[in-house]
Amino acid sequence: MDIPPFIRKLLPMSWSRLLVFVIAVSLLALGGCRWGRNKAAPAKDYNRQLNPGALALREISSDRLPQVTLTTADRASIAAALENSLRFMGRPGSQRFYPIAGISHDEVRRSCDKLLQLLRTTPDDAALFAAIRRDFRVFMSVGCDDEGTVLFTGYYTPIFDGSLTPDARFRYPLYKRPADLVTAPGDQIATQRLPDGSSQPYPTRAVLEASGALNGLELVYLADPFETYIIQVQGSGKIRLPGGNIIDVGYDGTNNHRYHPIAEDMIKEGRIRREDLSLATLRAYFRANPQDVAVYVARNPRYIFFARTQGGPFGSLGQPVTKDVTVATDKSIFPPGGPMIVATQSADANGRPVPYAGIRVDQDTGGAIRAPGRCDLYMGEGLAAENRAGFQFAEGQMYYLIAR
Repeated sequence: MDIPPFIRKLLPMSWSRLLVFVIAVSLLALGGCRWGRNKAAPAKDYNRQLNPGALALREISSDRLPQVTLTTADRASIAAALENSLRFMGRPGSQRFYPIAGISHDEVRRSCDKLLQLLRTTPDDAALFAAIRRDFRVFMSVGCDDEGTVLFTGYYTPIFDGSLTPDARFRYPLYKRPADLVTAPGDQIATQRLPDGSSQPYPTRAVLEASGALNGLELVYLADPFETYIIQVQGSGKIRLPGGNIIDVGYDGTNNHRYHPIAEDMIKEGRIRREDLSLATLRAYFRANPQDVAVYVARNPRYIFFARTQGGPFGSLGQPVTKDVTVATDKSIFPPGGPMIVATQSADANGRPVPYAGIRVDQDTGGAIRAPGRCDLYMGEGLAAENRAGFQFAEGQMYYLIAR
């Protein structure tokens, strides 16, 4: 995920700016669906922006909350995620990001703490949700249509083979952050500090790769050029070295050019069919047509830089993301770290949609997830998580829980 510059300032230097990029990009159309299938998608603009002065959340009756069933493992994961949010909320500078949607820093902090205590003291699901309905106000996202409709897609942390040194197999690098990169606030393009002290907009992906400007900044090398792009899309990854050791790489900056979904171009040009769109389809196409990787990837001007990390992957709050709990949303309109209930559909082992309702925690963000009608669900690490993320493409609702 792209980490907002204002949050980056809060993080310790040892792992500053490291996180899952879910956020910030997507290969797919609809402005950010990561690998999600796009079969018979309703004709809705999930990326519709709020009108000036409008809020992304609307208070509703707590009676409208869906019932959630939790396993012991679910409770432990949610508790760990809430502790991560509280760790973020305890940082002195975290207050600057509030209020958001009329919700204050203290309200989010108390909400995380209250829900954490309920999870620890109320083992019965029915009693837990009776307490949630009694003790929390409920704020629903207005969604893409002002009726609460949110598109839920999935993201994950890839694990690929790689090497710290190039050879005949490992030839495609991820790059470290250049010293001349100056991060700009919000959605502004980053600037490049020139030797004479002046600056200019940071070059696009195509210019950077064609000019050789990043030579000498290689962090790690992969065997497949499309896999380097997948890690750029996801914002972090794990690299399995030839000896078997696995290292983490995480986001360490971006030129912040607007993301362009290459899959939409491929559909328009007849390379793949929209109804077949998935990460597996894209992988198969580029394996059969490796010469096209550079052609399509160059059309996305956004470029991500990486650093070695430990203990991640991290979300945009500078805290670890939690499998099946963390979500990525637009942090300019939704409260960072806030607990929520998500109601949508997920996929079973065969990719068939099944109803899903669960407690989640808002701890990540993304350049392509920039509207009240978009949310990304973190699925975990590796191939199984990749497959799950590939099937996640469904409408639903999300409800933030704010302690009374």
